[in-house]
Amino acid sequence: MKIIEKISKSEAALILFSILNRIPVIIFGDNSDEVNDILIEFSEMVNFRKEFVFYTDFISNDEYEYLIQNENIDFNSQRFLVRCPCSVSIKALNQFNEFKSWLIGFEIPLHRKDFLHLQDLILVKIKKYLSIYLIQNKVSLKFHGINKKGLDLSLEYKILQDIFENTEKAIIKMKRVLQEKMNSEILNDDLTNTLLDFTNEKQILIKNILQKEVQDFYYGAKRAFFILTKLNLLKTFDIDAKIGTKTLFETISYYDASIERLLNFIFNEWGENFLDLVDDGKKTNVLDSIQSLWG
Repeated sequence: MKIIEKISKSEAALILFSILNRIPVIIFGDNSDEVNDILIEFSEMVNFRKEFVFYTDFISNDEYEYLIQNENIDFNSQRFLVRCPCSVSIKALNQFNEFKSWLIGFEIPLHRKDFLHLQDLILVKIKKYLSIYLIQNKVSLKFHGINKKGLDLSLEYKILQDIFENTEKAIIKMKRVLQEKMNSEILNDDLTNTLLDFTNEKQILIKNILQKEVQDFYYGAKRAFFILTKLNLLKTFDIDAKIGTKTLFETISYYDASIERLLNFIFNEWGENFLDLVDDGKKTNVLDSIQSLWG
């Protein structure tokens, strides 16, 4: 997860928020190989979804429609994520009209006029998305069609904080163990520095901790989805099926996200709105904020 170390915590939170909520993420870069590598990194953040690579795993509109229809009729099916490498991104943009849960890479055209035309074409097809620019090893982000001021990023900030704290603790422990075994009189400085260099290990740790934190949230949301689905069935028999926020969190054994964020995720992942089933003791309108992501 090299890109996380190149950007601010707020930018990393926006990226994670977008991928979790199936908002299209479009990466523009001057190096297509780097862009494609980062697309893979982003896909690995949410490995609870089934990845499909455009022009490798599917090609036609009919195949893509099948993926969408399968999600709509089967709640138990694994939700999909589409990764679109730079080499076929223009083809995908011309071919499809729906890009929910897509990660798309574009190599920036040499001429500014061509790049502006590409951006205009994207806005015609994709009204709301997160764009990431990788130019000369610098990273910048921009939301299109979404007001980021109203987003609840508390979950993302907590995940990122846990990543940095736990990674640092693990690295410190490993260095301490090595230093206790090392004899400075025998080892020269170059070998000592090499042994204490955990750069590669750090990347693996960041990836593993991130995946664990994201999966914990996902499985908590999935347990909530199962419970709320059954409560919704009880409601059809005129039974008061409301559940308190505290009871729901205790039942699913997950406490790191707000109830609004949990319901938001369930809506985006499974298309179900359970707002009227949850009683949190105050008036909220989560559905408005959820639907505002998609218009």
